Amino acid sequence: MVSYQLPVLAAVTILQTACSYPDQPSTIKHTADLDDQADNSAHQCCLELQNRLGNKVQYPQSPAYDAYQSGPLGYWTQQEASIIPTCRILPACSDDVALAISVLAENHCLFAVRGGGHMSWAGAANIQDGITIDLSAINQVDVSANSKITSIGGGARWEDVYLKLDRMGLAVAGGRVAEVGVGGGNSFFAAQHGFACDNVHNYEVVLGSGKIINANIDENRDLFRALKGGTNNFGVVTRFDLNTFVQGKLWGGFIINPIETAANQFNYIEDFAAASGSGIDPHASVINAYIFGAKGPSAIANQFTYTKAEHYPSILGNFTSIQPQISNTLRVTNLTDLTIELGAGTPNGFRQLFGTATFAANAPLLAHLFSLARAAFLPIQNITNFQASFVLQPISTAITSKAALTGGNSLGLGAEHGNLVWLDLTLQYSLPKDDAAVLNATQTLLAQSIAYARSQGLYNEFVYLNYALQSQDPIASYGPESVARLRKVSRTYDPRGVFQTLCPGGFKLWREKDDEKGW
Repeated sequence: MVSYQLPVLAAVTILQTACSYPDQPSTIKHTADLDDQADNSAHQCCLELQNRLGNKVQYPQSPAYDAYQSGPLGYWTQQEASIIPTCRILPACSDDVALAISVLAENHCLFAVRGGGHMSWAGAANIQDGITIDLSAINQVDVSANSKITSIGGGARWEDVYLKLDRMGLAVAGGRVAEVGVGGGNSFFAAQHGFACDNVHNYEVVLGSGKIINANIDENRDLFRALKGGTNNFGVVTRFDLNTFVQGKLWGGFIINPIETAANQFNYIEDFAAASGSGIDPHASVINAYIFGAKGPSAIANQFTYTKAEHYPSILGNFTSIQPQISNTLRVTNLTDLTIELGAGTPNGFRQLFGTATFAANAPLLAHLFSLARAAFLPIQNITNFQASFVLQPISTAITSKAALTGGNSLGLGAEHGNLVWLDLTLQYSLPKDDAAVLNATQTLLAQSIAYARSQGLYNEFVYLNYALQSQDPIASYGPESVARLRKVSRTYDPRGVFQTLCPGGFKLWREKDDEKGW
């Protein structure tokens, strides 16, 4: 079993306090010309927030600021950690967030919101010379008396959640990497319960006005659906209330095979997607990763999870029987252990780049895409600390059919799209000078892959937001009906466009290429 220890940082204990504010006047003058003082406005907003929130506002070179910038509690990638906000707000509760948003919106100060900070590109959850609201201290995990709902702070990591729930024999359909922040995404339980967003019972949200509301199936239902895939376009989610279920031990881990076994593995991905989609066994999931290093493709790392404590289930038999095996960590264990193991291969402190596309689960297609990856990565494989993963994740109709049962989501995916595969490209390296070459290789590979799949009638327009390049447009990939609905919700709950204009990070509902602006 993987050993682990939660990071402890004495310097940030000042942040774990109840919400209270000094009774002092504002230090900012609410004048009309603040918009024209871009360099000064962030500093002035920081001063007002410090006046109101005290030591929950931190500046560069202070222990708490630096701790959440890099290192174990910091951003995952060099790109995000290199961005220096004028100040970092470390709220302790939703009232702190509401106060901060009110001040920032009133004074037109640019800001970012950080949950887990695990997006790869610079500016996704951080902002240069602006204000970053870091939710890390809002990390409570509370289970209801009847064990049906787990309430999780917007700054918690999945490790926080699973450590508590494992001890109680419970689980939620959450993320698969321990150090990633809570939110939507894929899950080991997806074939049973759908995507993580399909398992949200309620969101507590701070709107651009500073008002705190709940969104669920009965209250603010349109916002509830929009938040399931609509990311940071409507407000700051300060609490996720997730449906919770009984869960004992699981079986899972990694098998590493030689790259020469690739041909069979593509066939098995197609077969697994078909079996999972037919409902034969909803307990199994596969992450099929082809690892590239300085000498090209070197190995295939398969991560298997079976949500029962049963060894070698038949639905995974094709994969687990492949020989030879370089290593095998399959065992009965808990969710915390599996998610720590899965995250161990992508540590903090490197430069990282994601890119993604969606295809039909078709073995000949996947084999061709892999051949394109070999050629695309060849020119960059000698850069410093280069490692790339060509990752295939089957997304069967067993997963995409679940959203309709829980009020729908915004993703635009349904069982009518058939059994799919998400391609996730993850490139890791060390030096900023290699950024352009890595980006070019990734964009070239995606363009070639999409063009070929489209020519074969095997391409799906969906772009999984959590793996998207900054230049990709996952919101548009949800389809025009979903985009129109999301924009309507934005106009309703954020009529001033706070999260479209003052919070530039993430994927916006209106991009620069769009003529229409809804706010």
